[in-house]
Parts: sequence; C-alpha cells; structure tokens
Amino acid sequence: MSVSSISAIVHSTDHDAAVHRYELLFGTAPTREFAIPGRSLTVTVFPGISIISGPPDALAPIQALRATVFVDSVPDTEAQLVRMGWVTEGSLGSGMSLLARDPDGTLAEFVENTPAG
Repeated sequence: MSVSSISAIVHSTDHDAAVHRYELLFGTAPTREFAIPGRSLTVTVFPGISIISGPPDALAPIQALRATVFVDSVPDTEAQLVRMGWVTEGSLGSGMSLLARDPDGTLAEFVENTPAG
C-alpha cells in the first residue's frame, strides 16, 4: 500500500453554506465536486478537506467517517489493512473505494488514485 495523500472529512446538511465557509477559509474555489452514485451525497474537494453533504438520512451511515486516504491499489490496501487488524465495511461508491475501521473504531475511506488524463 502506498499512500499519496489524505483528506479530512467534513459532514454538512447545508452544501452551499459549507462550501462558502471553506471557500472563505482557503481563499479559493473547490478543486472538484461530484455526486456519489446511488446515494444522495455530494463530495466537494478542497486541498486537504472533503465536504460530504446531503440530507441527514444519507449522512447517517457515514457519520463516523473521518478521512479519505488516497492509495495506489484498493485490493492491495484491503489485504494489508486486514492483516493489520482493520475491519472492512464495503464501499462508499465504486469498486475504487473501500471503507475500513481501525482497531480503535476510526472509519476511513481508501480510494484508488486514477491516472490523470
């Protein structure tokens, strides 16, 4: 497993207010925004912070999510996490995503980097 970056997670039921707050904080617009397929959630990405916004019922299952960790390979990462005592809990979107909980109960999402292009 090779980690290229980590992004802290901010949860919000008010997308516009949260985005505005972080635009003011960072002095820049988000670098990316996308919907999570099959969920009523939107991810708005700033350097080092990802805002996950949506209605309370959509946010509830991931309320414990603390960070997104960008890795070179989700399958390799999953195997290593299991060996280290983490418990996997499915995916947040696609096969390129893995939710896993460390032995202390901290929930993180591991996402495979995709080549730029």
